[in-house]
Amino acid sequence: MKKSIYPAEIILLMNSRLFIAAIEGVSDEQANQRISDHNNPLIWLATHTTWARFNICAMLGKPAKNPYEGKFENFKAFDPKDNYPTLAEVKVEWNKASELLKEALNTVTEEHLAADSPLKSPIGDFTFGGTVAFLAQHESYDIGQMAFLKKYHTKVAMKY
Repeated sequence: MKKSIYPAEIILLMNSRLFIAAIEGVSDEQANQRISDHNNPLIWLATHTTWARFNICAMLGKPAKNPYEGKFENFKAFDPKDNYPTLAEVKVEWNKASELLKEALNTVTEEHLAADSPLKSPIGDFTFGGTVAFLAQHESYDIGQMAFLKKYHTKVAMKY
């Protein structure tokens, strides 16, 4: 545990579990449905959040092949013509990224966290540590949307 990012770390570790809870019981058909023409479907959110988690790992010094590289760069929005994986496939990749994230959080140094990050987050702290804090919030926001869609589709709320 690195004291400087401990709050973000516990949120990220909790999100490892909440992501799985937010897709539990959702069918692939439901995951691909949009509730309006200006909302993302659950599968887009799940794939995007997994992509972003692989990027957090890379920022923390544990790069790995991101299975969704090229799908979300440059703030690419949902495109109904794109092919998205199944929820089962996303879950496998999420679990891989989550294990990698645990390793990254255990091995990242305070010096690395204090260094300038090439990704400038909107929170005003431009260090790697600040960027990780922002990405923990962003990940939580995405999982909250997934939980809303899970309840919409299945009538069952996400469990903590």
